[in-house]
Amino acid sequence: PLVAGALTLHAPGTLVVVLAHVGDLDDYRDDIQTFSGIAPDIFPAWERLPRETGPGDEVFGRRLRVLKDLTGDAPPKVIVTPIQSFLQPVPTAERLAAASITLRVGDTVEVDALCRRLVEGGMTRVEVVEVAGEFSLRGGILDVYPPDALDPLRVEFFGDEVESIRTF
Repeated sequence: PLVAGALTLHAPGTLVVVLAHVGDLDDYRDDIQTFSGIAPDIFPAWERLPRETGPGDEVFGRRLRVLKDLTGDAPPKVIVTPIQSFLQPVPTAERLAAASITLRVGDTVEVDALCRRLVEGGMTRVEVVEVAGEFSLRGGILDVYPPDALDPLRVEFFGDEVESIRTF
């Protein structure tokens, strides 16, 4: 961890630290943070087959969040991962982009079509959103908890126009 922490401070890109055992992830991450002052992201391994997971699966969401961060404007400085995760498939950047839904304030969106797309993507429609992979539509308010988000989102519509987006 000391060497990884030092490399983290001087690496020009993302440093990926691969560990032999899943059980060592949290301690190793904490040690790197102690030595470098930078909190590493964890890219976890699935404990079951990828086809048995869905948007509500915590590991699915954590893996998705790291993959999106890697392709974003500010990629993580260091990632800690077990060797098992390297043996498990990940979607391509193109597939991630095609499966993602981007909404911005001022966009015009057919709300029913958006809900159908959420269901087709494996999300569950519920009365009250509580966990990742769920969404709820009440009048002009869409509450959605994306699998890769830390908090659910509330999207308020005025007709078909996105009026506001915020976390709750």
